Order: sequence, then C-alpha cells, then structure tokens
Amino acid sequence: MVSFMKKVLLIIIDALATRVLEPQLQAGRLPNFSRLIEVGQLHRECIAVFPSITPAATCALATGCYPHEHGIAGAYWYDEDQDDVAYFGTDIWAILNEGIDHYLTDFQHELNCRRLRVPTIFEQIEKHGHLRDAVINLLWFRGTVDHEISWPPLFKLIPGDPAEKLPGPHLMFMGDFVNTPLPRGERLKVRGGITRRYGFHDETTADYLLQLAELDSLPEFTLAYFPNNDFDSHKEGPMKAAKSLEQIDIQLGRLFEIHGELASLLEEYAIVITGDHSQSDLSSAKEAAVDLNEVLEQFQVVKAGSAWESGEDVMVCPNMRAAQIYLQEDSWRNRAAIIDCLLKCKQVDQVVWCDSENGLSESRQVQFHVATFDRGHLTFSLERQHDPMGRDDYGAGWTWTGDLRALDAMVDSEGRIRFGDYPNAFERIATAFFRKSGSLWVTARLGHEFCLPNTACNEKGSHGSLHSLDSTSPVIAAGLPASITLPEKLRSVDVTPLCLMLLDLDPPRRLGESHVT
Repeated sequence: MVSFMKKVLLIIIDALATRVLEPQLQAGRLPNFSRLIEVGQLHRECIAVFPSITPAATCALATGCYPHEHGIAGAYWYDEDQDDVAYFGTDIWAILNEGIDHYLTDFQHELNCRRLRVPTIFEQIEKHGHLRDAVINLLWFRGTVDHEISWPPLFKLIPGDPAEKLPGPHLMFMGDFVNTPLPRGERLKVRGGITRRYGFHDETTADYLLQLAELDSLPEFTLAYFPNNDFDSHKEGPMKAAKSLEQIDIQLGRLFEIHGELASLLEEYAIVITGDHSQSDLSSAKEAAVDLNEVLEQFQVVKAGSAWESGEDVMVCPNMRAAQIYLQEDSWRNRAAIIDCLLKCKQVDQVVWCDSENGLSESRQVQFHVATFDRGHLTFSLERQHDPMGRDDYGAGWTWTGDLRALDAMVDSEGRIRFGDYPNAFERIATAFFRKSGSLWVTARLGHEFCLPNTACNEKGSHGSLHSLDSTSPVIAAGLPASITLPEKLRSVDVTPLCLMLLDLDPPRRLGESHVT
C-alpha cells in the first residue's frame, strides 16, 4: 500500500504498439511522450488478454480481469444462455442480421449492465465513497451515478426503445451521447458529429480532457480513451498510422501547459499511458482474407450475426485474426473432422480448445489443447497440487505433454517457461475459455484475417491472435511514488491494480500476481 495518494490520469491509446512508438520517439516526433519517459519510465511490453481485440482487451484494462472472469469473450460471440449473438464490430450485414435496434441497445446499455460480470475500476473506486472519478469515451464505463443520454437526431429515427440513462462514474463523457454537467453547472463544448464518429474520436476525447483541466475539474481518477490509432492502423497499416500519435503528443503538450509545467503536474498526478493491444501488418486485402465458410464448406455454418437454426453444425464468430467456433453437441463429439479441416488451411496458425465448457472454473484439472499443422500438438494444464514441469513469469505452475513449439515455448535451466512469438500463452489461453466462449478458437498466421461472406476484412493492419505483434503495448508511467515498483513483466490486467494503488486503495490483486492460481 502506498503511503500517500496521487491523482491518476490513465490514457488508453487503442492499438498502441512499441514497434511504432519507439521509432517516433527516436526521430523526435513525440517530444511530450519523451518528456514523460525522461522523468518516468517506459516498459516496452504490456501483454494483452486473448483474444487481443478491443472489447475484451479494454475490459481487462478497465477491470483488472481476464475474459473468463469479466465475461466479454471478444468482439463477436454467442451467448448460449440468452440464445443471442453479441456483436460489437462494424460490418453492416452482421449488424443488420442482429438488428440495428438490438445492436444499439446492446452497445449502449446491455454490454455494461448485463454482459459485464465484474466491477469496473470506477465501481471499485466509488465503493470507498471519498474519491471522484471520470470516464471519457471508453466502452467500459459502469459506475454508480445515472447520466442522461442525449441521442443525436439520426439515432432517434431507429426503431426500438433506446435507454434514457446510463450508470457511470461521477463525470461521464461519451461522444455526443453523454456530457455530464460539472458541479457548477458548466457543460463542456466539444467537436463531434458524424464526421467524428459522433464524438468517439481523438479530437473529442482531447476536447473533454483539456477543458476539464482548464476548469480545474479533473477528479482523483480520470480515464481517457483515444480510438483513432486503431482505425488508422487498420486502414493504413500500423507504422503509417503514427500520425495519430503525433496528434496525441500535441494534446499532451497542451495539458502540460495548462498546469504551468510538467513537474508541477506530476506533483499532483500520476500519468499512465498504455494500449489495449497492438496490430500486425496484413497482406493485400485479397490475400489476407480467410473465409471460414469456404474452409468449413463441408459443414453447415450459421449466417453471420444470426442465432442457431435447425440443421446447422457450426457457428463461426470472427474476431479479426482469431475466431471462435461454436459446435452443436454432435459436432463437438466429432470435432476431429473440423479441426483437421481447419489445419489443412495454410493460413491457419493454431486451433485451440478446452476439455470443459467451464474452463478454469471447474474444480477438476482441465486440459487445454493447441494443434498446429507444422509445429505439433500440445496439451497443457494448470498444476495446483503437484510439482509443475515449469512456472510462468507470474508464478503459476503448468504441466504438459506434446510439443512446446506449438506455442513457441521452452523451459530454461531454472524451470521458467519462456515464450517467444506467443507471450504468456498458457495463462492467456486458459483464461479465454468459459461458458460463453467458443468450443474452439482458431488463430491466423501473420498477414491474414478471418472473415465470413457477410463480414469484411481490414485493409492494412489487424489483431486478435496470440502473436506478440497483435498482443503487446508499451506502458509509459510518470509521477509514480518511489514506493511503487512496476513488475518486470506487465500485463493489461495489472493496470487497474496499479491505478488503485496510486489512489491509496487496496486492489483485489497485486501487481504481477498470477490470475490462475
């Protein structure tokens, strides 16, 4: 526990990648990022959850939990209990199959109020009563204060019964939809509208953040989310999207100026900047796309965005460079045929499954399986009772049979499991499986992305898989008290504990603690 409290500003830059950030730093294009690093620290690798895709990955940052705990299985999954499809992508045909009114209601209200199974960082802060908090544009916002929604005129034309209020932190700013008045009655003026995705845009986030600072209204904890880097990386490629970082750097400089100088800002605030995942480069659009309907053409596949119908064998939910595959009971018993079919596709990297639909929540020792075409098969388990064959970087023990090359892993002379291209793979796979996750996960080789006939692929960059190029972001931290030492191996689930410690609150888990023991 820290000896005194710092106010905290947590900035999440979607798809922030070290391999993009560092060349920009070295070229002098990010002077304000550099200033923070000079007085603080840069950790090159913070490992995302699997799947490394925005809804699941940002949820880990905002809760400190893995998918099997927070209940968000990706950007696209099937909820068996509700017999409905959860879809949070942008493919219009999948949205139409789900229903636009259903999509909007799910996105605005149900995602936080029904699907999310654990407390957000805001709820964890607010239960203590004496601290105030704010959210700017993050998908995950659930808190204890109701805020009115102001629907833009176009959205009012969509059929259905949209929510009128959303539960958030004390101050809530969500694009053009929620703009909480400040205690003295002021409302912030921001740039939004259709050209800025109705306010879910970096310019809008910066407007909210800088005005709060100018009015001396930043509370004890503020979380600000900048989405543009992810959009630009998908369209132009991760390296060419660096211009979005340059724009954020300019906004950081303005924030510093508002407080007079960086040193005075950091006396009051700790600043933490990270990403939810990174992005790898795609081949040309034609070569990148892997149509899983074609790969599984001998099976009956559910139409994208639709629920099960009679006679269908397989439901495929693409999550960019990973996909969840749901099987009916008869298909699960004969899953070897589906696995073989997937592995014959040269663009498939791994097929992954668990021998229990409840994953780690089972009392018995469950097994996780990874099959590849050219690197063998691997079966591994969390070892809770006996001496493990090796331990990961967070102290969890594991046993296995088969070929560790399936996950580019080896064991060093001290019994530590070392992963190459697939960082922290045992923990990330084990924490991705629960009742709502797919019967199988399939990942794509570099350069490729999964799709269905009614879904489109990205143009230049993508993510979602276990690969490090999809899964690692830097962490920049400045203003941390000397009593807090960051672990050598950071994960996205460590960000919430870090922020709670800075606020002099006791987190449910300590930094660097295993989440599977």
